[in-house]
Amino acid sequence: MEKKHVVASITIYPVKSLDGMPLQKGQIGKGGSLVHDREFAIRDANGKYVNGKSNAMVHLLRSKVDFENEIIYLRPESATAWNEFHLQKDKTSIDDYLSDFFKMDLTLHRNTEGKFLDVPIISGVTVLSTASLQAASSWFNEMQLAEIRKRMRATIEIADVPAFWEDKLFYKEKEVVEFRIGDVTLYGMSPRARCVVPTRHPQTRELIHGFQKSFAGQRLANLPDWSNLNDYGHGYYLSVDCYIPPSEFGKWIGVGDEINILNRRIIS
Repeated sequence: MEKKHVVASITIYPVKSLDGMPLQKGQIGKGGSLVHDREFAIRDANGKYVNGKSNAMVHLLRSKVDFENEIIYLRPESATAWNEFHLQKDKTSIDDYLSDFFKMDLTLHRNTEGKFLDVPIISGVTVLSTASLQAASSWFNEMQLAEIRKRMRATIEIADVPAFWEDKLFYKEKEVVEFRIGDVTLYGMSPRARCVVPTRHPQTRELIHGFQKSFAGQRLANLPDWSNLNDYGHGYYLSVDCYIPPSEFGKWIGVGDEINILNRRIIS
């Protein structure tokens, strides 16, 4: 009997560029992303995001969010005690804490419809396999799986598939792959080009020199027969950007849900 492909884990990132939060199941929100994923973002006085692309200090700030009680916890990586703030009542204190940590004038913003995603709407979730993470970790002195996972920051991880199986979830420009996780229909849009963030340690910001070049070379050298990644010009890609149509809003994706590829669709 053929092994079923299933969801191994679900991770949301309540504050853009800060720590992930594991879930057993996640609901599709109005913006076509998982509820509470990138619900908050830190912005400077000019409205620009403070994120991993622009400021390596984000790797030194730990965070967690208790949505039920509207509490955010923040602390430097070097500390053990958490600073606790109510998301509504302590808004000014949160902004002051972030401004002091990053040494600039900052505010924490909130949006519940996925507007703070790197690629809103078109990439409501990113899909990646455990086997791909294991393969990629082996390219860097057997990097720990937990570390490479934090570097890549995917929302949905797949088990029981070979490395880079998720490349089956994209095809080529203007042609998407329709697939289903449980009873949720998604469209694989394209591979996710990586940025500077994976080159740095997620908790120390230490840089691996030559990471991008080495990763891209290994990715192309280990390309499976089913992948069309060569059509995208380089190998610095991992995970798949996926669109979730409005018909799926309100549905749930859970750990253990089966994944099935349906067909390809032309988009305008």
